Amino acid sequence: MAEHPGHRGGGRVLLAPAFVGRERELAELRAAFAAAPALVVVEGEAGVGKSRLLREFPTAPDRVTLLAVCPPYRVPFTLGPVVDAVREAAADGVAGLELSGLAGALRSLFPEWADDLPGPLEPAEDALAARHRLFRALTELLDRLDVSVLVVDDAHWADDATLEFLLFLASRRPQRVSLVVAYRPEDVPADSLVRRLSTRPSGEVTRLRQTLGPLDVAGTGRLMSSMLAGEPVSEAFAGLVHRHTEGLPLAVEESVRLMSDRTDLVRRRGEWVRRRLGEIHVPPTVRDAVLERAQRLGPQTQAVLRAAAVLVDPADAATLAAVAEVKP
Repeated sequence: MAEHPGHRGGGRVLLAPAFVGRERELAELRAAFAAAPALVVVEGEAGVGKSRLLREFPTAPDRVTLLAVCPPYRVPFTLGPVVDAVREAAADGVAGLELSGLAGALRSLFPEWADDLPGPLEPAEDALAARHRLFRALTELLDRLDVSVLVVDDAHWADDATLEFLLFLASRRPQRVSLVVAYRPEDVPADSLVRRLSTRPSGEVTRLRQTLGPLDVAGTGRLMSSMLAGEPVSEAFAGLVHRHTEGLPLAVEESVRLMSDRTDLVRRRGEWVRRRLGEIHVPPTVRDAVLERAQRLGPQTQAVLRAAAVLVDPADAATLAAVAEVKP
């Protein structure tokens, strides 16, 4: 096998996985932004490929796009994702942007620009008025930077102020900044402001909601093949990986890496197969992600999960409840 840049394992080099199985979603994104402004919501479980879809989506060369990523902090920073994205876009500072006096409200968020920002504002009447000033000032800054698209990834981890600012942008008339918001619906509380973004009616904004699902067997095989320099993968092997990963792209990628590290992959008759088609070990990355999510569940739910884990065959609710010693 030829040498390619990528992950080395088991004496072979794995390539970075290709973008597969999302051609329709990518085409929908392009169509939505062909007539900006747009508000796009992308939802799906962890590891299904939301971030990859956003990275693959190209905006027009004449549009400035900001990418705001929400880290999984225990206590998120106020407006942290937006501040970090703006700071990266304005790497040379804000001198010469001709900001109004309202931009003095930004001094606490961007202390490094203190010399170029207007002076501090008089104290606001209350906290809500101060926040409104701040949102207006941030919006003015985006306008001066000619930002056309704001992409917010992992919005399920965003702080309330960031979500309120997104609602503020989405409520502007006329709408000047298109929004793309990606999140995990299972990690969003029922009263989260994320859900309000896609429910606000507007006739002047193109709206698109995308729900990403797992790959089918063919897509799983294509993803595996892309990591092996495009060389074919046997149908039986692709089917085995699909059964054990349910087509979740992250689980597929990590499973191929783990099998490569353990030298389980061999070539037979011009295609990649596994030495023995049997049980696939859970990759550490997937294991840690599942454990992290399980730890955030309530005690009774965790008890049911432990009960399900020790049962050999699928069981009904009554059996799970009996094993977990909880009331159904």
